[in-house]
Amino acid sequence: MPAPMKKRPTKKKLANVMWHGARYAVPLDVLKKYKVANDEDDVESIESVFGGLINEYGEPAVLLKGLRTRENLSQVEFAKAIGTTQANLSAMENGHRPIGKTIAKRIADKFKIDYRILL
Repeated sequence: MPAPMKKRPTKKKLANVMWHGARYAVPLDVLKKYKVANDEDDVESIESVFGGLINEYGEPAVLLKGLRTRENLSQVEFAKAIGTTQANLSAMENGHRPIGKTIAKRIADKFKIDYRILL
């Protein structure tokens, strides 16, 4: 009898969202949680949808987590890619630790973004 195999992580479906003049890939399951209407005339701004997260964690932390999600990387994989620990990355994503200019520049170089959005 063959041994059970580990399930591969499924790729999340993403939606492109414009915010502050930049385009972000946001998981559809996250957007569905904040859906308030089907009517296209009743459009909500991104600030009204994600404002609570920004108020709780801070904009850099939300953007950092969004970038990691867009790249479909775990915290361990992302932390390794930017030369930090998973614990530090978790603290940055939860707004408990500032990202800092050095790490922001590493992230920018690796993922081709402007480092200043993370400060």
